[in-house]
Formats: sequence, structure tokens, C-alpha cells
Amino acid sequence: MTRRRIGLALILLGLLGIVWGVLHVAEVANGPGPWPRRFEDQRGYDQVKRDLHRSLFGGCVRAGLGCVLIAVGGRLRRGQGEAPR
Repeated sequence: MTRRRIGLALILLGLLGIVWGVLHVAEVANGPGPWPRRFEDQRGYDQVKRDLHRSLFGGCVRAGLGCVLIAVGGRLRRGQGEAPR
């Protein structure tokens, strides 16, 4: 594979990592299970807040790794001989 193709693959993996991190936090905030929910199944504000705070670090790590992959992929796609824009 050429450097440009590897770079493109890393950029796409990075985008997937960011989406994975965001969906991880959103899933915890929304709670498990299908929609629509009954009123009895709803969680309280404190429970949602605690769960969200627990999941935030994992989501940020996933999204951060996605950003790193995008940066590395961009450098690979740019190549050695080209000057930065």
C-alpha cells in the first residue's frame, strides 16, 4: 500500500473513533433499551449524571485517539516532499 492509502485509512479510522466516542457517551446518557420508554422506566437526574460522568473519560479517550489517527493520517497523505499549507 502506498503512504497516501495508509493515510486515508488512518483518517477514516480516526473519524470512526470520534463517532464511537460520541456514541458511547450518548448511549450512556440515553440509557439502555429500546424506545419509546414508559414513565416508570425513566432514570432520575442524579443517576444519569453519575453514569455520564463515569463514561465521559472513556468517550474522550476514544475521540482523542480518533483525532490522533486523523493527524497521523493527514501527515502520511501530505507526504515527505510537500510543504505544509
